[in-house]
Amino acid sequence: MVSGITVFHGKLEEVGSVWVSKDMKSVKDYICELDTTELVDTFFEEFGEKLYDLYYRNTPTNYNDLHIDYDESVRDLSVYDYAQAERKQLYDFIKYLRDMDITGCSNGKTGIIYAFGKYDIDYFKRWQARLLFLEELLSDPENCPNRSYSGIKFSEVLGFRVADNEYTQDIIYKVIAFVMYISSLYGYRQENIERFYESYKRHNGKDFEPYYPIDERSLHFICDDQNMINCNETAESQKMLIDVRKAIYEYEMYTMRKEREILLRALKG
Repeated sequence: MVSGITVFHGKLEEVGSVWVSKDMKSVKDYICELDTTELVDTFFEEFGEKLYDLYYRNTPTNYNDLHIDYDESVRDLSVYDYAQAERKQLYDFIKYLRDMDITGCSNGKTGIIYAFGKYDIDYFKRWQARLLFLEELLSDPENCPNRSYSGIKFSEVLGFRVADNEYTQDIIYKVIAFVMYISSLYGYRQENIERFYESYKRHNGKDFEPYYPIDERSLHFICDDQNMINCNETAESQKMLIDVRKAIYEYEMYTMRKEREILLRALKG
């Protein structure tokens, strides 16, 4: 049993104190097995612009409330030199992760990374990779939340299982690069993660909550309709844009549910 849940046809097995799918590899497995150069290329292709903003232009991201002192010397680098230095850091980062031991999730649950379709702000088809817990998926598939893993120690992230759904596997380099990017927001050695925890407590009056649930709807509809009206749009045109945002949200929820159903069918055998 998994927290009172029947194990389906031997598809789940106990590893330490957690349950995993026999067919799913871990994040660390993929980091060890994937071609290093292609993984670095994918990481840089997907997130190079964000890394450039953060390190070269000294522009904070929305994750940075740490008031970290940036190395001003990078301002003197050419874009080419910056890119070469960043690629070397990524190679070193991958080696560091390959040599690290897995500790499992601090809450004793089994994390699964899975991908589904999405549209970005320019409405071009892309993808999203989210984390959910196996135990929550099995107990309540309809309401199981996606969970954040920003601010989670590398040793836990490396133990997440990766769905063997066709969609996830088709973009496996992008999925693993995304996991690496999210987990390294506080440094390639997580050298700033303790400062993040301190900053979080100072601003929120409580300790950081690991694996907090993600409100997918709020990511699309941060403001109410009236507050979204601006001088460049009429009420009618703004309504059209809101309808587009709603359609995008519905599409993403559809693709998310579809991938979860495939994952559940695989677990049930």
